[in-house]
Amino acid sequence: MVKVVDQVTEPKRKRFNKNKKKAWRKKADITEVEERLEEQRREERYGGPLEERKDSEMMFVDLGDGEGEASQADQENEAEFTLEYTVDEVPGSAGEVKLKPRKVKLKTPKLKSHQFINGLPGAKPPHKPRKKQGTLTVAMKKKKELQSKDPKQIKKRKEAVKQMLGDLQRKTKRPKSVISSKYTTDLWEEGADEVTQECKKKGLEESFIGSISDYYRRQRRMKPIKVPKIRHVPTSKLDPVSIPHAGASYNPSHQSHQKLLLRAVKQEEKRLKKIRKIEKATIKMFPTIDKAPTAKSWLTEMSEGLPKAYEEEEETEEPAEDCEEQENEENLDQQQNGEQNEETLPLQQNGEQVSNDSVTVSSKPITERKTKKVRRKEKRQKLQKLKKLKEKEDRIRSSNIYKLKTYQKEIASEEMEEQKRSASRRAHKEQLKFMPRRLANMKFEEEEIPVNLGDELADSLRTVVPAVELLEERFKNMQRRNLLEPRLKHKLKRKYKPKVVLKRGHREELAKMEKMEFSD
Repeated sequence: MVKVVDQVTEPKRKRFNKNKKKAWRKKADITEVEERLEEQRREERYGGPLEERKDSEMMFVDLGDGEGEASQADQENEAEFTLEYTVDEVPGSAGEVKLKPRKVKLKTPKLKSHQFINGLPGAKPPHKPRKKQGTLTVAMKKKKELQSKDPKQIKKRKEAVKQMLGDLQRKTKRPKSVISSKYTTDLWEEGADEVTQECKKKGLEESFIGSISDYYRRQRRMKPIKVPKIRHVPTSKLDPVSIPHAGASYNPSHQSHQKLLLRAVKQEEKRLKKIRKIEKATIKMFPTIDKAPTAKSWLTEMSEGLPKAYEEEEETEEPAEDCEEQENEENLDQQQNGEQNEETLPLQQNGEQVSNDSVTVSSKPITERKTKKVRRKEKRQKLQKLKKLKEKEDRIRSSNIYKLKTYQKEIASEEMEEQKRSASRRAHKEQLKFMPRRLANMKFEEEEIPVNLGDELADSLRTVVPAVELLEERFKNMQRRNLLEPRLKHKLKRKYKPKVVLKRGHREELAKMEKMEFSD
């Protein structure tokens, strides 16, 4: 059987989730809205909707071949397209063209391609046009006419214009003193500016002059940059060029030479002490091969304190009598403990003993409930105790008045100690100025003291050899004075093992040489 469908049902509309902003644009059908807007735009282009337009805008009177009077707007538009010049060809010149002004201006028709540039007559402007500068409305014209008649208004207007011009000049133009200055005065010198000199002439106090001058300089942007306080503070109080020790002379005295030798020896001892400390913590901490522990020594060390074989044999030979006596003593102790336990068992109300099974042990202590009388008594005692403590504190506080002298002595001693501590801190701070600071990860290490032994001293100036490299000494001096940080020479370390590759050409040459050797 074939069913005949005489009514076509519309397909079901797809349902979309519209709770997201994405679905608003994507799923919504806005074709009808767009068509309506397009129609509205088309009507605006043709002068607006027909319902709103007047009959005079849609219909006009035909005057024939343009013999009627043209409107003022048409005249203005036509004036824009008049040719003011004519081409004048000079007969003597070879095709030279010159323009000369036309006596009667020739009017040309307006181009049709430009008819929509100025807009249609009935269309509304897209935005309100701005008024050109100099255009006056009717109200403004009336106001101007009234002001021109009134002399007071004229005077006020002139003053307002003058003030506006003055403000404008003050903003745009710099003062003449800045433009035409010959820079004869030092701006950075204290009291060199005009304001300070003027204040001094008027006889103002110096305490006010500084603040006025400061304000003037700040406003005129003449104030110098604030230099940090530590800018001119030297990094170290050591001399730039240190005088060498008297013992380093080519012909030193015995005493000065011995002193320098002593300093060099102390420096070397300090260096060796550091090396010994490192060795003690690394090399000397572990025993050498000849003193290393063996299996036998390890066994004896581990079995220290344990019973040995011969001691065990002696213990087994002890008489059996001692064992029997010990057993008898243990039995007696057990009997005594049992009698004591029976006596301590709690008795019931009828006087019988309670069995061991019925006895229970609780961790919580058994406490009796306090009566109101006991609680009142405790409260009263507590209040009395607090009262006594308060009285005692008051008594001590009142008696402290008689200890003023002792307190004054204590305060004076504390102040003295504080002064001593501050003096020691100042001295330590001053001492640090003669020492190198920690400017990097490395510490500053003093260079070796250049010293010659008694046998190495030169006989004459000709045989003297310089003991110190001059550049190295200067570099160390700058480090000592905190101008440079202590540093080491950078060593380039390869992260990979260099691969040696033989070039192809060299390889071929070597193969040829080997063949020649084998052939020989």
